[in-house]
Amino acid sequence: MILTYLDEKIANENGIECRVLDTTAIDFSEARFGRKSATTLVIRANGGEKIDTLNKDQLVESTYVANEGEAIFCNNETDIYVPRNSEGVGCRFDQIEECGYEVVSAISTEDGRKAMNIKNTKVARILPEVITEPTCIKDAWGEGSHQFLFEGATLKQDPESKKITGIDKNAFDATWEVTGISQAR
Repeated sequence: MILTYLDEKIANENGIECRVLDTTAIDFSEARFGRKSATTLVIRANGGEKIDTLNKDQLVESTYVANEGEAIFCNNETDIYVPRNSEGVGCRFDQIEECGYEVVSAISTEDGRKAMNIKNTKVARILPEVITEPTCIKDAWGEGSHQFLFEGATLKQDPESKKITGIDKNAFDATWEVTGISQAR
């Protein structure tokens, strides 16, 4: 698949210039379906935690400061993030099931914060490993909140909102599964 880029570049926090992807020109009609396969540790945010999501090369994919009560997802030491809707609002810890997740078990962290293991119930359209160069999804989670993707990353489209974001290759390989082929609708 050939992706279309705008005539614009944005640098990530590591200073890497990334071409801005034209998300309006991506065709997901022949995409596959996928979903998160792994359970994920989710911790209730105290508020003010700066979260840098890093890719396999330890480059910043996105940066976010968590608000009190949001759900901080921790797949591993570097794949940490707060899922946000198209307006940039983070998923609330106490409303995790309304965000499309199943609670597997409730736990507490060593510092006494509420935490749980969850599994995603949502299925998304995916285009595995279509990113071949440093790429930016501008305003992925609201104005000024960009996502930076690098070679091997997968694009995903939420079936309801049609919002497009990406998944780093290592994160995809470790936590996602392909569930089928989509049909154009």
